[in-house]
Amino acid sequence: MATVTTTYAILLCLIISQTCATNIIPKTRSEQEVRNTYELWLIRHEKTYNALGEKERRFQIFNENLKFIDEHNASGNLTYKVGLNRFADLTNEEYRSMHLGMRGDVSRRIAKMQRGEFSQRYMVKSNDMLPQKVDWRESGAVTPIKNQGGCGEKVSAGVIKTEKIHTSQQMTES
Repeated sequence: MATVTTTYAILLCLIISQTCATNIIPKTRSEQEVRNTYELWLIRHEKTYNALGEKERRFQIFNENLKFIDEHNASGNLTYKVGLNRFADLTNEEYRSMHLGMRGDVSRRIAKMQRGEFSQRYMVKSNDMLPQKVDWRESGAVTPIKNQGGCGEKVSAGVIKTEKIHTSQQMTES
């Protein structure tokens, strides 16, 4: 009887510990810790603000983004982590308007798709044998993070990389 009770007690402890481990609550950073992180981030990314109050406004945005990063990374069951980069002082709206401007007219793209006016080049065909999983790092399709400049440069770099994957030819990017 004691062994059954002990077994149930141990099992219950394991279940509780697993539940707690998957629901990790991120450590809340003190304001001083966030400010120190912000000041180091400003130096690292060579950021300066000229407008009165702009540095404090950007700090508030940075703080919100840092909270998101901490919560995301502490959530556990994800296949990737996020971190600070040179965009950490931008809101989502600012980032989208400044860096995702080459998206084109969405309604026009949808209309083209409905009319069948899109390339079939990369479409999967019924007789294609596709792998269950692809690690793009192994095939050289993922490069280190770099500043690609303006939108036109991003598009051309993406085309070069897509062509490399598609044709399996070794290409050198500048």
